[in-house]
Amino acid sequence: MTPRASGWVRIGFCALACVVAGCGGDSGGGGGFFGGPVVTTPPPAPPASNDKYSAEVRWTQYGLPHIKAKDYAGLGYGHGYAVARDHLCLLADRMLTLRGERSERFGPDGLATVAFLQLPNLDSDLFYRVQLSDDEVETAWKGLSTDARQLAEGYAAGFNRWVRDMAPEARPAACKDLALPQMTVSDVVRATMQVGSLWKAMSVAAYASASAWNQLDAPPVAKAKGDRPPTQRMASNAWAYGAEATGTNTSIMVANPHTLWQDHWLLMHQMHLTIPGEIDVMGADFLGLPLPLSGFTKHLAWSIEAPSTVTYPLLVALDVKPGATPSYTVDGAPRELTMKTVALRVRQPDGSVRTQSHDLPYSHLGPLYRLPAAAGRPAGWHAVTDPNVANARALDQILAVAKARDIGGFEQAVARNRGITAHLIAGDSQGQAMYIESGPLLDIGDAALRDCAVVPPPDDATVPGALDGRRSACAVREADGQPRLAPASRMPALATRGIVQNANDSYSLSLVGRQLDGYSLLLGSPKAAPGARTLMSQRQIEDSLADGRIDVAEATDLVFGNRNYLAETTLDAVLAACTSAKGDATVQRACGILAAWDRRHHVDSRGTLLFTELGPRLEGVPGLYAQPYDPAHPFRVRPVSSAPGVTAGIVAAVRDTADALAALGLRGDERWGDMLARPTPRGRVPLHGGPGGQGVLNALEGAPLTKEGYGDIIAGTSYVHVVTWAQGQPVARVMMAGGQSRDPASPHHDDQLELFSRKQLVKPPFTEEEIAADPKLERRTLRE
Repeated sequence: MTPRASGWVRIGFCALACVVAGCGGDSGGGGGFFGGPVVTTPPPAPPASNDKYSAEVRWTQYGLPHIKAKDYAGLGYGHGYAVARDHLCLLADRMLTLRGERSERFGPDGLATVAFLQLPNLDSDLFYRVQLSDDEVETAWKGLSTDARQLAEGYAAGFNRWVRDMAPEARPAACKDLALPQMTVSDVVRATMQVGSLWKAMSVAAYASASAWNQLDAPPVAKAKGDRPPTQRMASNAWAYGAEATGTNTSIMVANPHTLWQDHWLLMHQMHLTIPGEIDVMGADFLGLPLPLSGFTKHLAWSIEAPSTVTYPLLVALDVKPGATPSYTVDGAPRELTMKTVALRVRQPDGSVRTQSHDLPYSHLGPLYRLPAAAGRPAGWHAVTDPNVANARALDQILAVAKARDIGGFEQAVARNRGITAHLIAGDSQGQAMYIESGPLLDIGDAALRDCAVVPPPDDATVPGALDGRRSACAVREADGQPRLAPASRMPALATRGIVQNANDSYSLSLVGRQLDGYSLLLGSPKAAPGARTLMSQRQIEDSLADGRIDVAEATDLVFGNRNYLAETTLDAVLAACTSAKGDATVQRACGILAAWDRRHHVDSRGTLLFTELGPRLEGVPGLYAQPYDPAHPFRVRPVSSAPGVTAGIVAAVRDTADALAALGLRGDERWGDMLARPTPRGRVPLHGGPGGQGVLNALEGAPLTKEGYGDIIAGTSYVHVVTWAQGQPVARVMMAGGQSRDPASPHHDDQLELFSRKQLVKPPFTEEEIAADPKLERRTLRE
């Protein structure tokens, strides 16, 4: 029985700069496909009979495309066309990455984005050729419904239509001299599958080329070239306030995904998709996916949450014995290792292209990777048991979600199509709210996890780093070798008329007012301390409920209130510690700035810079808190210790922060919007928000600090919607903070930036009448 209740991100900036610049090696015509198209509308298509694809695309203010079609093929066609107009080169680049063709285009040593890693093209190609192989893609394709297949076919055709119609002089500079690939349905399926492959990529992709079996007596351990690249953590917030919290007969749903503001597949793009009488949904997708992962309809609104606490794939350690006939042992019996050859076309320094073969070892569990020792894992050969293998069911899942009429239908849509690896938060027009795990999970009990661990975990709240492949029972596979998946009855689907929240923590604290446990450790331990954004969310919800209800303005303020949990719970102690250093002018000046600070991250706040930079140093003070975290009281504020050593550590942290700022010519009381800003042709646009790790819900991460401030925005609040319902229609306010297009020449590159700066959400045209009345309406009919 499913329990019920009522009631950034960071990658190295230098690596990212390489992504932006397109460091793809010697391509003979530029470093990569990064950038976007000049928005030039091709001439209208002539009428045609017996059209396979037809759609009407209407763009309204801020470049929001409204696609209307008579069937799913046409819907995908119009959508693919609209996305290509805004993100042509990024989509093309992603296709080459997921096909495993970067070494041919850019050489083996250029950089590719694999999940959130910057890896050499060769590692990227070998990883994706194996993990998103033609066979896996075909299996995933066969598992899709007719509607999902038609949508994918149309999306590919729409992308290709834009490329075909685009005038040569309109081609973006970033891909001007390169042959753009034709999109196929396999590219759409791969883009969908790669979301589920993220977790596997983070574990093994960096070691793909190091795992090639170049000689039969190769040592069982190989180190990947260089140190593991820096990673970025996905982040987001979402809330659904049911009727008991709103005091109305409906709910309020707030979506606040935090994604990349730079060139990356995690960029979001707004759209409105309509087949009259069949589907009518508005929201935002990730590039390459033809459906909104955060969206709303006349009945329902939902948002995706990065499942940071969930363990999807499990590593399985095998005792590979090299030699003339490499083998490994399972249940006491030897098994022969097999080799599969992956042939890659690789661009040479002289511009020629040669085929290079890589022999990769396979066990009965699939491909093996030579991994170095890490926490909870020995060095050696590892297979991967992944519940997301050959899984593109996110297409059917989100289609079904978009057609659901209430939370009950939403739950069924998710549970019957375990696709997107995420937490989902939803609210409906009838006043219900839900938290649900939407991806597939391996079916293994917590006791079995501990029993199968190669290295015993330090406590019962930690997932083992690798399982013992010498025992078949530890592989978490069915008799046919497929991953063993947990049934819906063992996955959280928590419905309420109260409040659900999530800020990338586990299910445990997602029902406000309840603390839950009893689900698999793979979903996250209920004993784990919640993150600072979860703590801030709970704190602000309690404040908003002081009058017994939450309205749309209060729900919106949870995002844009820009409060800092770390400051609210430690700054008084910091100021008290300052009194112990009265003779230190640097400390006293800094403490004066902190005392005058409003403890917010608003555009006009002063002192925010100083505390933002102090935060990491403060949290690094040994013994900072007087009490350990207590799982029985997860939201209890832990007092800062008054021990002399802690006081001295706080003072030192303040001094070090002030000195570091002074070295840049900064005091720490500069206006926050002058420090956190995005450069545009019109000048730097002042922004608000701050570090999610300090509990700022409006998470926004800047590039490394210089004397002019943070150079640009790396990641953070992207798409936002606040949705409720009245008179049978959604009442929505939305914003795409970073804009619809990455092309600087597009009018929609940064035309929503000022909206974000002013904290101004806008009402999007949703009905036919609203679309027709839009002053910026642009219309195009497509047929072929």
